[in-house]
Amino acid sequence: MFRSKLAAVVISTTLAFSSINANAAIVVTPAAAGSPGVGTFGLVGCVASIMLAAVNKGNMGKGQLTGQEAASCGLLYWLSVR
Repeated sequence: MFRSKLAAVVISTTLAFSSINANAAIVVTPAAAGSPGVGTFGLVGCVASIMLAAVNKGNMGKGQLTGQEAASCGLLYWLSVR
C-alpha cells in the first residue's frame, strides 16, 4: 500500500515538473475517398441484427433463423416475437 502511494507521488511529481508541454487539440481530418460511409455502417448493423436475432431465437429454444428472417436482417423474426 505504501509503495503504490509512493509510486503515485513520484510519478505525479515527475509529470508536474516535466519540461514537455501538454498541448491537447482536436484535429479534424477531411473525409477521404476511402473513408467508411453509410453503406459500411448499414452492413455492420445488418450483420449485428442477424446475429442478435439468431442468438435470441436459439436461447428461446425455437431453432435457427429461417432464410427469410436472415435475409431481412432479422426484422421478420423481431416482428413475429410475442
